[in-house]
Amino acid sequence: MTERATSKLSRSITLGELLATGIVVVSVCLGFWKNTDVRLTTLELRMQQAEQNNNVINVKLDKLQEGINEVKLSLKDKVDRK
Repeated sequence: MTERATSKLSRSITLGELLATGIVVVSVCLGFWKNTDVRLTTLELRMQQAEQNNNVINVKLDKLQEGINEVKLSLKDKVDRK
């Protein structure tokens, strides 16, 4: 090998390169964490909204079931009277 090739191979990492790499890694980790946190918060809000909608639907279904039961009873009474 030539002297130039061996000098490139034996070159060590400088403090500046190490700091720059560390800053990049920390920045990527923080960005990933923040993005994940925002997505989880959004999902939690969607779940709460879906639960509220389900509760409203369940109340309406209960009212419909009660109405159906009343109609069945009134029809049964009319059949029994005949």
